[in-house]
Formats: sequence, structure tokens, C-alpha cells
Amino acid sequence: MARRALDALNRAVFRPDTTSPSLSSLVALTPPVLLGLAFFGVPAFEMLVLALAIGGSVHAAAHFTRQRLEISPIVPALVGVALVGPGASLVWPAAIALVASLFEVARARFTPRARLDFGVIGYGAIFLLSKGAPASYLSPHTLVAMPEPIRFWLQSAASGQSPIDPIKLYVGNVAGPVFATSLLAVVLGAAWLWYARRLSLLVVFMFGLGALASVRLMGWSAVYHLDSGPLWFTAALVLADRRMLPPSGLGRPLLGLAAGVVSMAARVRGAGIEAVPITVAALLIVVALVEGMGWLIPNRRRVKDAARAARTPGLATRLGHKVRAS
Repeated sequence: MARRALDALNRAVFRPDTTSPSLSSLVALTPPVLLGLAFFGVPAFEMLVLALAIGGSVHAAAHFTRQRLEISPIVPALVGVALVGPGASLVWPAAIALVASLFEVARARFTPRARLDFGVIGYGAIFLLSKGAPASYLSPHTLVAMPEPIRFWLQSAASGQSPIDPIKLYVGNVAGPVFATSLLAVVLGAAWLWYARRLSLLVVFMFGLGALASVRLMGWSAVYHLDSGPLWFTAALVLADRRMLPPSGLGRPLLGLAAGVVSMAARVRGAGIEAVPITVAALLIVVALVEGMGWLIPNRRRVKDAARAARTPGLATRLGHKVRAS
């Protein structure tokens, strides 16, 4: 037992690309989680317990039913909860964790090839359905209600200005999502994913290029708008994860570029930092639908035969004999 544990630890430290995707993702999420606990205290701890409990329960249920999983439901549950404001009611992180966990199990069972992160998708869905209820932010330590930096910038009409010190933004000592406020912590997590060969630097670069182009076009402060933990949490730890990327070599940089452009352009319409995960969630769904149609068109005959077999008793056996005979 001890030998197996030491071997797993050795692979995790020196050969992280050979470890499970769940372990690599959880290690990458550890720095943002620790900084969130340090900044927001009890609310952060309560949300962490919810994410782990709900994700762990769904994982245990899947294991009990012998459902094979590509990644533990704990990971999307934690990603979704990380984007919630620490001032939100616990109902919302619980709902996001449950949706993310259940849909990850459903994806593994029914569409295992779909590249979908139900952490950001669950967050985006609950955010839109609840009309922004998860976006309740508090200042660190004092836990006083405050807008996150982008919303503060929009409300102060400080176009082109930097109303908050860039160092505070980088460290994450500002109001924001509970486990995604610190850019410093996100950089550490992204460095680990890169070490584990899970991070696409090209996608990160293209996302930054698209975001910078939008910021410059609008005449805003590039430092203020790009010095953002939630922005790069979504871009680096979710979008640039190689598990989420399309197989097309051209599609990957285009996906990053589109996400960067749209995420920043949404601020013209008054959208806050929540626009970033919602944009990424929408793009992941679009890519999955395109890939699904690409598979369905050449395989439509097989789909029709399967549908007929499901409706007609004994047809599946005859089709099987026909395939073997041919």
C-alpha cells in the first residue's frame, strides 16, 4: 500500500503527464482555492465543502453503478463553484456543483467524445436562469459587499483608467469570484498544467491576443482589463486545457482568439467579469455541436438503423447477423 502511494506521488511530481486528468486538474486548482480561503474565510470554506461533498457524492454513485469516468465530477463542480461570488446564497454554488457533476457523468456515459467543461457550462446556465444571483461579491477579509473590478470600472465611468492598483489585482486582494480572484494563484495553477502537458500555450496566447485587440480598439487600459484572475482562470485552466480543445490544428487558435475577442467586447454592453466563463461555455457548446454534426452526417445510416432496432423487437439481432454476414 505504501509502495503504491509512493509510486503515485513520484509520478505526480516527476511525471505528471502520466497521472489521471482528475489529479492534474485538482493540483492546478489548489493555488486558487488556497488563496480564496485566505481572502474570504468562512464563505469560501462553506462553498469548498459543498463542491467537494456534491462532486464526491456523484462520483461515489457513478462508481457504485460501475460508470466509467474520464474525469471525477469533483473537478467540474469545483470549477463551477470557483466562479461564484462569496456573498451569494449557498443555494447557488450547490446548484452549480450538482448540475456540473451530474452532466459530467451523463457526458461520460452518452457522449464521451464531447469536449465540454460542465463547470463553466453549469455556472453560465445557473447565472442566466437566476438573473445573475451567483455574482454577489465581497471585499477580502472585511467581507463587505463590493462590485468586482470590471463592474466597479463600469460604474465609475473610468474608461481608459485603472481605478484599482494593478498589484492588488494581480494578488487578488479585491472583490471577485471565491476561488478565481487571484491572478497569481491562476498563474501557478496554469504552470502546473503546462508541466503536466495539459495546457496549450498557443490557445492562451491567442486568447490574450484577441482580448488585447478588443481592449486597444475600445481605448481602454490593457493592464487593468487583462490583469484579472477570473479572466485567466477561465482562459488557462478551462479553455486551454487540451481535453477541451478540438482536434483541428487550426480550430484551436481560432477558438482562443474568438473567446478573447468576444469576452472583452461584451463589456461594451455593460457585462462584467461573468461574461468570460459564459462566453467560453457558449463556444464549447458550439464546437461540440459542430463536431457532433460532423460525425452524424457520414453516420446517419447507422443512426437510422439503431433507431429502427430500438423500435422493432428482433430487428437488432437481424441487423447484427447481416453485418457479420457482409
